[in-house]
Amino acid sequence: MPCFHKFFGHDAHIRGNNGLLPNWEADTLIIGTFNPQNEWVPDNPANYFYGRSNYFWEILPAFACAEAIENNDIDSQLGFLQMNRIALTDLLISIEDADVNNEIHINWIENYQDNNLANFNNLIWNTENILTYIQDRNIGAVYFTKMGNNAPFGNQITLVEDYCNQNNILNYRLHTPSGQGLGGGAPRRNKLIHRWHDQGANQLPFLCPEFDINNPEFAWA
Repeated sequence: MPCFHKFFGHDAHIRGNNGLLPNWEADTLIIGTFNPQNEWVPDNPANYFYGRSNYFWEILPAFACAEAIENNDIDSQLGFLQMNRIALTDLLISIEDADVNNEIHINWIENYQDNNLANFNNLIWNTENILTYIQDRNIGAVYFTKMGNNAPFGNQITLVEDYCNQNNILNYRLHTPSGQGLGGGAPRRNKLIHRWHDQGANQLPFLCPEFDINNPEFAWA
């Protein structure tokens, strides 16, 4: 039984092979990696992208001078994305050689570690769909929520980056919204806001004119 992305074919997405891309108009595209369907990970709590335990829905609205959104509040998430013309997608559509009866395969998938997916051989990528979407929708800025070049995602990120660079489209890599690797000290939300700002979020097409990284609300320490 292949393991599909949990949101492939979502009601708010384009039909068919583009089922990991939204059906509203967008200027900004944010690209992640993979989120497995509940048939493989029954306790996957996400209702939409970045709906597991991370800071994405606290950080992204901050750059639009909007209130944080609960991870399970899909209506508010979709409303925010559509109002600000933001599209979310992931690089991997499905793992075709995954066997739901194989405990090793289950362990590779259910721990959400990108590196483990390199153990599979038959991965169906969303990359060509993403490139077509960027071209057809005149996307002005592309952001990745993954920094490293490790397999299996590094090559796919590079393909998108190369296309953006050749076509003068802004593209940046942002620190993972899980906050992993940030260390202690200031609240991770605030550290991530500063890190994202320095990594290119200060160029977001929907950046609020009143956004100020020196606002005490975002205090680093």
